[in-house]
Amino acid sequence: MADTTRHRQRRMTVRETVGPPRAVSRALDVVLAVTGAIAIAVLVLEHGLGERRPDWADVTALRVAGLVVVGVFVLDRLLRLMLAADRRRYLRQDWIDYALIGVFAAALAISAGLEPRVISAGALYVVITQAYILVSLLLRGVSMHLRFAGSGVHPGWLLVGGFAALCAIGSGLLMLPVATPEDTPITYVDALFTATSATCVTGLIVRDTGADFTGFGQAVILALIQLGGLGIMVFGTVLAMLVGRGLSFRGTQAVGETLSDEAVGRIGRTVAFVVAVTLALELVGAVLLYPMVSAPKGAAGEPSRGEAVWLSVFHSVSSFCNAGFSLYTDNMMEGARGPDAWSRPLREHWQVLGVMAPLIILGGLGFPVLHDVARYLRGLVRRMVRRVRTPTLERLTDSPRPRLSLQSKVVLTATVALIVVGAAGLLLVEPPAEPSDADARAIGHNPIWERAAGGHSDWRGLDRPRRLRAAVFHSVSARTAGFNTVDMDELSDAGKLWMIGLMIVGGSPASTAGGMKTVTFVLLLATVWCVLRRKDQVQLYRRSVAVDMLRKAVTIAVLYLGLVVVVTLLLSISVGAGTPLIDVLFEAGSACGTVGLSTGVTGNLDPFGKSVVIAAMFIGRLGPLTLLLALTSRLRAPRYEYPPEHMVIG
Repeated sequence: MADTTRHRQRRMTVRETVGPPRAVSRALDVVLAVTGAIAIAVLVLEHGLGERRPDWADVTALRVAGLVVVGVFVLDRLLRLMLAADRRRYLRQDWIDYALIGVFAAALAISAGLEPRVISAGALYVVITQAYILVSLLLRGVSMHLRFAGSGVHPGWLLVGGFAALCAIGSGLLMLPVATPEDTPITYVDALFTATSATCVTGLIVRDTGADFTGFGQAVILALIQLGGLGIMVFGTVLAMLVGRGLSFRGTQAVGETLSDEAVGRIGRTVAFVVAVTLALELVGAVLLYPMVSAPKGAAGEPSRGEAVWLSVFHSVSSFCNAGFSLYTDNMMEGARGPDAWSRPLREHWQVLGVMAPLIILGGLGFPVLHDVARYLRGLVRRMVRRVRTPTLERLTDSPRPRLSLQSKVVLTATVALIVVGAAGLLLVEPPAEPSDADARAIGHNPIWERAAGGHSDWRGLDRPRRLRAAVFHSVSARTAGFNTVDMDELSDAGKLWMIGLMIVGGSPASTAGGMKTVTFVLLLATVWCVLRRKDQVQLYRRSVAVDMLRKAVTIAVLYLGLVVVVTLLLSISVGAGTPLIDVLFEAGSACGTVGLSTGVTGNLDPFGKSVVIAAMFIGRLGPLTLLLALTSRLRAPRYEYPPEHMVIG
C-alpha cells in the first residue's frame, strides 16, 4: 500500500513539474470543456439542421463564434506552454497540438495569397477554421480516452461507458434534421434504437436504412458499425498511437482485456494488427462487391458510380462487422419478388455467398484467432523456405513446427462444424418444395410438413441449388450477421427454432459477433462428454481445461439463456396475444445474440417493446457476465471456505 502511494505521488510530481500547476490546469480544463460544448453547438447549428435552421441562428454569427472557439483553443495551448515548468518536455509530450496550430496558421497565410476566382478568402477561412475545430475536438477526445483508461476504473465500466456514450452520441446525430429526409422525421426512440443496433452490430431496424436516412444519416450508421465492431477502447488506442501518445499501464491492461490479450508488452502490435486486418479485409470486400451493387437493377436502372462505391463500402463493413445493416429494403433478397422484380435479384449474385459470407466468418472468428492463424501461416512459410535453403544434415536442428493455440483450434473446428451442421439441419427441417413438385423427393422431404406447410413460401419456391446456397448462407449469417436472402417470416416453426439455436450460439470471443460464443458452447459439450465418459478432467486436443474456465462457461451460458427468457417474456407482454410465441422468441434470440434477423415483429413494437430490444442488444453485445462483473467490481473474494457436503443430482 505504501509503495502504491509513493508511486502515485511520484507520478503526480512528474506531471506537475512538466506541465502547468494543477490548479491552473483544472481551470483551463473547465474553460476548454465549455468551449468544446460551444464548438459542437456551432457545428450542429450550421451543418446539422440544414434548411431547418432557426432564424436566430445566423450564419455570420455562427462563423464568428467558430473563430472565437479557435482563438480559445489556440490560447489554451499557448498558456499551458507558457506556464509549464519544463516547456521542452511539455512541448514534446503534446507536439501534435502545436503542430496543428502551425498547420492552421500556415493554411491561413497561404489562403491569403490565393486568387479570389479559385475560392473566396472568406469561404476558405471558414473551411480551415471548422477543420481545425473538428481536429481539436478529436484530440480532446483522445486525451479524455487516455485519462479514463489510466484512471484505474474497472475495464468493464470503461467498456459499458464507452458503448453507452457511443449510443447516446449516435442517437443525437441521427436526430439532426440533416440525417433524415424532410418527409420522414424520426423520433428519439427510433433514433436510439437505430444507434444502439448499429453500435452493437445487431442489424435490427425500425426504419428503412436506405430510404429513411440521408447520406449523412447512413454515414453515421456506418461509423457506429465500425466503431462498435472494433470496440471503442481499440479505436481510442489507435487514435492515441496516431498522435504519438502512449497508454498507461492501466490503460494497456484495459485494452488487453478487451482484445483478450494478456501480454501487456504487445498490445500496441495487437491493436495495429486488428486495425490493419479490418481495413484490409473491408477494402478487398468492397472491391469484390462493386460489380454486384453496380449492376442494373431492373426498372431502377444502373446506379451511379459514386452510389455503387458507397453501397459496396457499406455492405463490406457491415458484413465484416457482422452488423447485418443493408441499404436495400428487402436486405439481400432485394428484387427477388413482386411485380417489379429484377431480372437478376441480389441473392442470385455469387458475391453473396462468395464475398459476404467469408467476411462474416472472418469477422466472427475473433481477432486473437486471426492473429494466431497469421502467425501460424507465417511460421509455416518461413519453415518451408528455411528447409529449402538449409542443407540436409542441418535440418535435424530445424526449428519446431508452428502450432495453433487451443483457442484457435476450438474456434476453427466449431465454426466449420456449425456452418455444416447448421446448413444440413436447415435443409432437413425446412420443407423443400410443394408436394406436387418433382423436386419433392429431395433432402428434407417429410409428409408431415406437406400438411403443416401451406400457402406461399419463398424458401419452398427455390430449386435445389438455390436452396443449398440459401441454407449455407443463412447458417453463416444466423450466427450474428443478420443478412437474409429468404424471408424469415415464411420459414416453418421448425426452421425458425433451428435458426434460434444458431443465433444463441453466436460467434467467437473477442470478435465482432455476439451470442453465447462458440468456445462456451464447446466447453459445455466437452463437459457433458467427459462426465458421460467418467473422466475427471475436461480435455480438448490433448489439453486439459482449467476448472475456472468451465465455471465461467457455465455462468455465461446460464446468464445468456436467462437473458433470452426474460426478453421473450417482456416482448410477449409488449406484442400481446396475437403474435406467435415462436416469432417472439426469434426476435428475442436475434436481439440478445446481436444478429439482426427478424420475422417482422420488431417493426411493429411499441415504445416499451423497443426499449426492451434496445436493452437486449446492449447487454448482448457487452455480454451479461461483463456487465455483472462491472457492477460487482468492488466485491472481493472471501478468504474462507465452508466444509463440503454432497447432494443428489439428476
